Amino acid sequence: MEPVRVRRRRADDLPALAEVLLAQQPMTRYPFRDPLPMPVEQFLHADDALSAWTAELGGRPVGHVCRTGPAAGFHDAAALNDACADAHGCPVDALGWVSTLFVGADARGRGLGELLLDAIVGDIRAAGLRPCLEVLPMRPAALALYRRSGWTEVLTLRPAWLREAAGEEGPDVVVMVLRAGVSPDRRRRGSADHSSDHACPPVR
Repeated sequence: MEPVRVRRRRADDLPALAEVLLAQQPMTRYPFRDPLPMPVEQFLHADDALSAWTAELGGRPVGHVCRTGPAAGFHDAAALNDACADAHGCPVDALGWVSTLFVGADARGRGLGELLLDAIVGDIRAAGLRPCLEVLPMRPAALALYRRSGWTEVLTLRPAWLREAAGEEGPDVVVMVLRAGVSPDRRRRGSADHSSDHACPPVR
């Protein structure tokens, strides 16, 4: 079996990660909007990620996750930040957001989604921040996965970009936090790579 690992993202990973992201989009509907309303490098936070991680399979990039700062630049940003800050009992500038988590179709089932999620949560906590994320659950397993991992819902909403893309159809965006002292329950999650399959942060 090919070796797997998660490491810090390098600039030269971005072309391969862009290909992986777009190749898995028809299967997972992540990103939800197709075509993307922005360059794929911008979606990957090539220039503004505070930290980023790459999953490798046999030495080739097959998955990604990054950390961004508090939500900004769109109508619902304040509502997202306030809900997470209230849940964590911290100021908005102490929030760390999980973003752009995905694993390529040919690399699923190896636990890479879990490894990426663990890496970014550890990164956020090491920076003294509180973990938050948005989920657009396109399949029923999405919220169940995060709940089993200790994430809790603090807000649901239908932002303007989702209304424009899908009207009132489909699920709302769910905003979640992982409170201090909570760690993933591996006994219940198992080794399946569901975190990358079903529960990715949405694109605006």
